[in-house]
Amino acid sequence: MNNTKEPWELDRNHNDHTSSNREYRNDYSNLNFDNKSYRNFDLTTILFLSKRGMSRAPLAREIMSELLENTDLFGRVRTSSRGVTDAYDQCPIDARMSKFSSKLGFFLNGFSRLVTVPDIANSDVIITLDYESENFIRLNKSYVKGITRPIGIFFSNGSSPYIQDPYDRDDEDDIDDHYEKIANSIKLGCSKLFTQLPSLIS
Repeated sequence: MNNTKEPWELDRNHNDHTSSNREYRNDYSNLNFDNKSYRNFDLTTILFLSKRGMSRAPLAREIMSELLENTDLFGRVRTSSRGVTDAYDQCPIDARMSKFSSKLGFFLNGFSRLVTVPDIANSDVIITLDYESENFIRLNKSYVKGITRPIGIFFSNGSSPYIQDPYDRDDEDDIDDHYEKIANSIKLGCSKLFTQLPSLIS
C-alpha cells in the first residue's frame, strides 16, 4: 500500500478531545447506537480480529473451519474474520499470506472487511490476535455480548501474547520463515481454542 502511515498517525493533528483513546476511527463508544442484542441464536459464531484483517484473522478463520469439519460442531459453529482499522477496509488479502497458506491447504482470497457493531454483538466468541484488536474490543466492550479472549491465553506461559504482524519485520528477515512462524502460532492457538470450545459455548 502506498499509505505507510498508521491510521492514528493520519489523525494525529485532528482536534479531538478523546484523541488519546481514538486510535481507531471506527470506535463506536461515543455513537448513539441502540444497545440492543443483534445476536442470532441459530449458530454459535466465532470472530477473529486483527489490525488489518488481511492475513492473520482470515487464516485463523480457515484453520478453525477445518478443525470443525467432521465433528459434532460442524454446521453449528460459524467462523468469520474482520479488521479493526478502517484504513485497511476492502484491501486485498495479503498476497504473501495467501501464497503461503495455499501450501498448507488453506485458500485465502477476497478482501478484508472492517468490523461493525453487529459483528461484535452477534459473536459468541471473539478472539483478538494482536494488541490493536484487543484494545479495540476494550474500547467497545459495551457492544460485546459474548466471550472475548486474546489468542495468547491459549499459549504456554512466557510466550508472546499476540501473533506477529506480517508487516513488522526487519529487512534481513527471511520472509518465508517469518510467515511460517505466524502460521504455526495461529495453528497452535486455534487448536487450543478448539479443545476448549465446548466449555466456552456450553
